Amino acid sequence: MVNGEVSIVAMAPQALARAQQLALGLALPLLGCSADVSGMVLEVYPDRLALRNCAQPGTHALVIDPQRRRRPAPGRDLITRSLGRGCRSIIDATAGFGADAFDFARRGKKVIAIERVGVIAAMLEDAAQRFRFRCASAQFVVVVGDACEQIALQPPADVIFLDPMFPQTQRHTALARKSQQLLRVLAGDDRDAQQLVNIAREKALRRVVVKRPRHATPLAANPDSCFRGRSIRYDVYLAGVS
Repeated sequence: MVNGEVSIVAMAPQALARAQQLALGLALPLLGCSADVSGMVLEVYPDRLALRNCAQPGTHALVIDPQRRRRPAPGRDLITRSLGRGCRSIIDATAGFGADAFDFARRGKKVIAIERVGVIAAMLEDAAQRFRFRCASAQFVVVVGDACEQIALQPPADVIFLDPMFPQTQRHTALARKSQQLLRVLAGDDRDAQQLVNIAREKALRRVVVKRPRHATPLAANPDSCFRGRSIRYDVYLAGVS
């Protein structure tokens, strides 16, 4: 699905101006009545954005919660181990709905989140504004565009993090399935994932971290280290090592 197949609806009179601005900026249709919508809809509220798939009636709309915390079991914080010591800045080149990017920011990292789908990037920026309001010291920037091009345009980062679209056969929790399904509908498959790994390995100051299903083939050969969980793993490629 491309952005043109998403509609925008103002869910309250106070949200109409914002909905009009988003519709203009994203070149999307603005619908006047929520009862008339179908397909994918970006719902605009005065205080948040929500994404709903009206083809799945009865399901809740997706709202990005930047404060949603992960609580790994003791000794199982794979992300911290994969990022390595001394990591202060991260480019999340496949940000999606930002679960990893906001996790990095809550750990005190400077984060640049790159997302190529305009609707998703708008939701990320909306969540980032709420995040920065609650945490004034947070350094979280959303960049809209193709990561293969945008990585070179950003300030150098210690770590470049990649989380290409998982194969459809990968099992997830119900919440993850909803977000992954919406993401797949909007963004499709990451067909340039291997090219992106190569670009990231040239630009990262310290390392590239690739999130993969546990049993999936590595996107690039011979990772320098791997950190494995029950369903996912993190492949690490050190900068300057080929």
